[in-house]
Amino acid sequence: MNFSCAANSAEAAAGILGPEITIVYPPVVDWYLLYQRPQQLLTSFAKIENVRSIFISNEIFKPLDKPVTEIKKDMFVVKHTADYEKLVKGRKVLWLSYPPYYTYAEKGAFDLVVFDAIDNPVGEFSHWAGNLGNALKYADIISCTTNYLYDYHKNSGKPVFLCPNGADYEQFKVARKRLPRPGDLPLLDKNEKLIGFYGALASWIDFELIGKIAEEYKVVLIGKNKYYNRGISHPNVTILEHKDYRELPFYLSHFDLALIPFKLDELTAGCDPIKFYEYISAGKPVLATELDELKRNFSDIAYFVNCDNCHEVIARAIAEDSLVLQEERMEVARQNSWDTRAKKAINMIRKHLAK
Repeated sequence: MNFSCAANSAEAAAGILGPEITIVYPPVVDWYLLYQRPQQLLTSFAKIENVRSIFISNEIFKPLDKPVTEIKKDMFVVKHTADYEKLVKGRKVLWLSYPPYYTYAEKGAFDLVVFDAIDNPVGEFSHWAGNLGNALKYADIISCTTNYLYDYHKNSGKPVFLCPNGADYEQFKVARKRLPRPGDLPLLDKNEKLIGFYGALASWIDFELIGKIAEEYKVVLIGKNKYYNRGISHPNVTILEHKDYRELPFYLSHFDLALIPFKLDELTAGCDPIKFYEYISAGKPVLATELDELKRNFSDIAYFVNCDNCHEVIARAIAEDSLVLQEERMEVARQNSWDTRAKKAINMIRKHLAK
């Protein structure tokens, strides 16, 4: 059997194939700063037949070399000053996740506007709240990363669907085995374990918990940059600069346990941490605070920690880790890929464009 044809037939049966559409993401973030949900989804959109993605980079971290860069087939990154209209094929869809950029919907000729609700507009994101009403006004449909945000928007009068974050499985599965050790990782004594985190060192990080863990374990925090540079001073904690996305598997492969030390507050109530999916793609045991979305969906594979129980939970996670548990975690990641999320979103978009 021709598996490529079989896959295409399966996609057609599932409603994936359809008229040409182009997804446009406005210049909210830099393509090269943090490879997060917008980059992942638009890359996965472009893998779908007759779907093209245009990511407008704000270039705050790295200027683009030219107005238009074709990253791969049907995936374009463009300067925020560039005219991208010549790249558009078929129906034009705005994928909007930053409420103040409702102005793109206001002045652009889009066939459909999707508002992607990714965070609760409080705390560090409280400045979003003033424009949320405008973003919802222009939205034709609403995508939500978590059940919390789904409940928040379900009475908006607009169609709402759940589109959680996902796993870049192929990128991170290689970290199940030890890769060449980066030279800036802390050195360990025999039998010492390394607990690692990568991501923004931002206001939502629970540094008290990290300090408690560090009383007994070496901890590495990767992600310091000029925008997110909070930290903790402790002899067992090493803080490293932001790393390129392509480097992360090398660091992750040397984590014995992977950490999600988020505070539990109104901001993180609507959080579905992408790094969880990346960590489990490598089969790593994940230590996390009791985030609602992780408790709801992954309580069977996550280890929940706080300042009172962290040493006990870490010891248990180390003791019971096995090849079987690693494979179970990786299978969960496989089932929750970005490609799966993208196909669901494109189905919703095509359904509403057909009305």
